[in-house]
Amino acid sequence: MKTTLSLAPSAALRIFHFDDIDRYRSGATALQFELTPLVRKISARQFMLTMPGCDMLVESSFPRLTGGKLMPGRTVIGFSMTDEAAGLFNGIDLKVSTLVLGHGGAGYVAYENKPHCFARVAFEPEIHDRGWPAADKGFAHFIMPRPAHDRLRCLVMEIMTLASHSPDDLQRPEVAQGAKESLLAAADEAFANSAFALGRRSSQAERFLGIIKSIDEIISANPASPIYSGELAGTLGVSVRTLHNAVLQYRGMSLHRYLKLKRLWQVRQRLLIGNISVKACALAYGFWHLSDFSRSYRTLFGELPSQTLALAHWTGPDAPRDGAGPASHWAR
Repeated sequence: MKTTLSLAPSAALRIFHFDDIDRYRSGATALQFELTPLVRKISARQFMLTMPGCDMLVESSFPRLTGGKLMPGRTVIGFSMTDEAAGLFNGIDLKVSTLVLGHGGAGYVAYENKPHCFARVAFEPEIHDRGWPAADKGFAHFIMPRPAHDRLRCLVMEIMTLASHSPDDLQRPEVAQGAKESLLAAADEAFANSAFALGRRSSQAERFLGIIKSIDEIISANPASPIYSGELAGTLGVSVRTLHNAVLQYRGMSLHRYLKLKRLWQVRQRLLIGNISVKACALAYGFWHLSDFSRSYRTLFGELPSQTLALAHWTGPDAPRDGAGPASHWAR
């Protein structure tokens, strides 16, 4: 992202770079939001700034599936920092000028189909007195006019530049409050001039979102055994077709591909522990066709399962670490 290359870390601005998905995942897990990468090799960068009553994150991300819940007592807005859309957010196609709004406790699932850069601004306490549209359940989506979008982008970069180059100035209460007020005013403008809202979901869409959350909870609760479509459908009391439609709408892929992706990541995490053969691990997670398993594994992770297993002894507390740092975004 060219607009952030000149920024350097400071007492006010934290910058993290991740070129290894396992390091990124370890940070994400600590912050309790679900993450399934769609690629093995990544290059993710985060710029994080905390001010009284407000914090900001700008992230250059990578293709992935994410989900989580906002911390209580916060109102969050989010928008793209580039002129490219990047997938689905709560089952709704993200347009270039989408403005996302959510309050504390709101849940989300997202599908990012390509690398992109986004900004997230969190206000604390929650914002309920500025005439912003209601977002009582989950998140609401709005389409901003281009000038309002550009104003938000510009403000975020200007504040982060100040944090990088003159951190002492931004740490003065009056300066930080002024920066927060500028962000609130820019959001006021964006909401006041939004063309239309996208946040109203049908009862079926709400049901599908609940199904997605239940699928992820079941998979997370059973990390040592594979989960199959028929078993999931029986547990949730729905048809396999309903599962497929829900995953397609909210995860942007078929149910079969989604479950296979989850199982491949479970295999990888197990191989990194060690003390198991590749064949035994593959079979344990339901990959009976070993050559197909090996091809799928290499396509996703860029290495053979045996190469991952060879790394197992490097994953303990004495393993070399690079790019360590927070890996959260919406869940914070």
